[in-house]
Amino acid sequence: MLQEERLQIILDMVNRESAVQIGDLAEILQVSESTVRRDIDLLDESGSLKRVFGGAVSIQPETKKRIIAREKGMAEKNVLHVEEKRLIAQYAATLIEDDDFVFIDAGSSTFLLADYLTNTQAAYVTNGLRHALRLAERGFRVYVLPGQATYRTEVIDGSLAVESLSRYEFTKAFIGTNGIDAEKGLTTPDVEEAMVKAEAVKRASKAYVLADNSKFGSISAVSFASIDEVVIITDKCPEESYKKLAVIEEVNA
Repeated sequence: MLQEERLQIILDMVNRESAVQIGDLAEILQVSESTVRRDIDLLDESGSLKRVFGGAVSIQPETKKRIIAREKGMAEKNVLHVEEKRLIAQYAATLIEDDDFVFIDAGSSTFLLADYLTNTQAAYVTNGLRHALRLAERGFRVYVLPGQATYRTEVIDGSLAVESLSRYEFTKAFIGTNGIDAEKGLTTPDVEEAMVKAEAVKRASKAYVLADNSKFGSISAVSFASIDEVVIITDKCPEESYKKLAVIEEVNA
């Protein structure tokens, strides 16, 4: 097949399906993934589509993305999208098995997870101040990361926290995020928190991101992972294109 034919097929698929993955294209076109990447690069350079990690998405003119410049405090977060967060947390709690070694990130969605946990055979590590107290209050075995504590966000982060995480190997991690975007990935406004989140994702055999539907299409200052590195648990995915690029589990679909 000539390159011109491949380019047209790729472009047609992207425009029809909104997003495509490199592996799927390679199988359909019967070429290597490196060949597909080169074709996508050409189409990206020509402005025909947008190259993203692991594939490509269609160009949607005048689409405005929400830019989040400020990190909300926990008091503010706790009253937003409460029912959606509860559904997500309730489902996430069922994923923990006996003998799991679990990291629970700071944040409002992950804090609700502590209310639904039932597995006392697992061990938990957290950088959330209230998370640790809640888990201890309920009788779970919980360890707290060392580092810098911030009152407003009730989080422990910084270089000490990252260094401590580097010694762990988690079976599962449950992470919060401020934004989910096909190109920019998972983002948060704070550099120190981003470092902790990135290390936790790297140290987990399976990383889950707990995110209500408002997080999709939002971008914060610092990226800590691409969306294909995690499983996103949400109440509702607002755009089908995300499902082409990431594993998304909808608990209220």
